[in-house]
Amino acid sequence: LYLVFVMMAAVYTSAHNHTMHDMDSHNHEGHLHDTMVDGKLLEVDPKRFDAIWNHIGALAERVPEVLGKHYEIGYAGRQWETARDLRRLPLHDEWVAAKAHFGQVFGFERPLYFDKTHEPVMRFGQPDWFEQVGSEVNSAHQAVAITDLSSFGKIDVYGPEATLFLNRICTNDMTRAPGHVIYSLMLNKAGGITSDLTIMRLSETHYRLFVGTAALKRDLAWLQHHLNGENVTINDVTEDYATLGVMGPKTPQLGTAIGAEWLNQIGYFKHQSGMIGGIEVTVARLSYIGEAGWEISCAAQDAKRLYAVLAEQQARPIGSLAQSSMRIEKGFVSYGHDIDTDVTPGMAGLEFALDSKSDFIGKTGIAEAGEPEKRLVSITLENDTAVPLGNEPVFADGRIIGKTTSAAYGYRVGKPVLLALLDLAYCGAGRSVTVEVAGESFDGSVKTGAVFDDTARRMRPQKA
Repeated sequence: LYLVFVMMAAVYTSAHNHTMHDMDSHNHEGHLHDTMVDGKLLEVDPKRFDAIWNHIGALAERVPEVLGKHYEIGYAGRQWETARDLRRLPLHDEWVAAKAHFGQVFGFERPLYFDKTHEPVMRFGQPDWFEQVGSEVNSAHQAVAITDLSSFGKIDVYGPEATLFLNRICTNDMTRAPGHVIYSLMLNKAGGITSDLTIMRLSETHYRLFVGTAALKRDLAWLQHHLNGENVTINDVTEDYATLGVMGPKTPQLGTAIGAEWLNQIGYFKHQSGMIGGIEVTVARLSYIGEAGWEISCAAQDAKRLYAVLAEQQARPIGSLAQSSMRIEKGFVSYGHDIDTDVTPGMAGLEFALDSKSDFIGKTGIAEAGEPEKRLVSITLENDTAVPLGNEPVFADGRIIGKTTSAAYGYRVGKPVLLALLDLAYCGAGRSVTVEVAGESFDGSVKTGAVFDDTARRMRPQKA
């Protein structure tokens, strides 16, 4: 009992400090603070907790479960049972009706997969939800699917010096005209990646940053800490808007059917505002799963009406497990898995997001570090019974040459697919490697780039 109270106090203090840290970030001094702000102690940064945990009721429920699970087998996909329903997405009721199996991310209840018939049995082999996730991937690959992206952080940066500010903080070129979507990184002084994000330039003086769900507080603090007198305002607008990813080869027909033909005219990595079913929306043409489509944002209170319009055209909801499988097939990185402050853009193959003309934070660090010794690559395993999870050792020539960072079954390619950071000498296409999964060795083949649609043809706008 004493240990439970100690853990409870520690977690409460951490969550409380998270809130206070954001308030005091400009005034607090000390080496530890500077180190955390510079992104070098990511794993112990209190900003990894959402403020929702600064609540004695949630902590009183969760802490005893944390202690008990410490002595249980840590099955992949296991979810916490206590302190749930802390934050709900705007379409939570619709996802319940669609029989979603939820996972908790930064306090949000987020669908992992749909059409759940029973509580999944935890195991280390092929997961209980394998067939269901495959069915959802097939919907996105053959027809139209909807992914709920509403929990992703949304940060508005606006003011007369917004471009000047973001060109210093972000690695890509922020001077592109309004209507563009920009993929960028934020780096620490050493060139390590503190965040990756997509940015809409809404006007000459207004940008909207889309960041990872769990990255919101950290990225807000990073932006605020690095203000250098610029005339800008930074606002968290995450819960003001809902965002739905509408993806699949039949999206052009959907755009026509709902009376929004203008959707099909949006160029790749461009955005446009308009109306869908009487609802004001902002739509970006991009894809995290490798299929053509849009990310559609609307006011949170309009999300139910927007979803009804889309669902009427047989657009099927899919969960984050299907999305993860598809993004790994495309070689798209996920922060905290494939990239973090120990990974540079050169290691991750993200040099395209560096603007040589901008004097961004970390530019000098990248130059001083020189050529990376490791590189992120894709690996496919020949044995489709393997169930890799990530963080497995990769072998060649009798030694460990790197580790996997993300892994899933690739339903579109019919094989397990992994992303891995390997020693540069072993990153050549077609190179044979061995991956150890739960003590068993599996042969694999290296590929530089995506294992699915490496030309990105399927993500481009298609004719209706």
